[in-house]
Amino acid sequence: MRELTNSLDGSPLMIGGDFNTILTPGDRAGSDTNRQAEMVDFTETIEDCRLLDPGFDGSDYTWAKNGLFERLDRVLISEMWSRTFEASRVTNLPRVSSDHGLVLVRCKMANTSSPGRAFRFQNMWIRHEGFLDLVRVVWAQPSGAHGLLGLHIKLAKTKKTLKRWNREVFGNIQTNIKNIEVEIAAAQANFEADPSPTNRTRINKSIAIWKKISGCKKQP
Repeated sequence: MRELTNSLDGSPLMIGGDFNTILTPGDRAGSDTNRQAEMVDFTETIEDCRLLDPGFDGSDYTWAKNGLFERLDRVLISEMWSRTFEASRVTNLPRVSSDHGLVLVRCKMANTSSPGRAFRFQNMWIRHEGFLDLVRVVWAQPSGAHGLLGLHIKLAKTKKTLKRWNREVFGNIQTNIKNIEVEIAAAQANFEADPSPTNRTRINKSIAIWKKISGCKKQP
């Protein structure tokens, strides 16, 4: 990490991922193991690289196993990064398909206009019996143009049709996913405070619902 920051000195830099260690005693719960030496090394590395922790919202811990909770995953930014972006927001997402939770980073450029809503392809669509026929029909319609313009028109028509079809067949999937993620986060927080079998069952049930809604397949 020191070599990377030295080679990019003066450039906006963000480093994130699983650092496999904690920074402060508050980053850990469920064990009294002394990790002071690791924390000192990690702190000195961050200081040497002149990096900053922008803070976060969401769960206090990004990794959990057998009653042990730790914040192993984090994001660090350089001073130039904080100058380049008006705001950087880090959110620790619920742990769903792994003992690690994802870390979401959202950055806002200064004086930028708000873009249109992003198109999100849902994995569950391809498992619906009417999906392929719908795409074939839309794609077969003449675009009235050729080359890249024709491709652009076909893609735009397909996008519009799929968004309408998604609302009619599945409802507002994004709202449903966000709602169940809130339930997962609450269940995991309850389990961290009281690691009882009942609270573990609530986590498992919420994750099962999330997987069903999002079409997420269990990772090998």
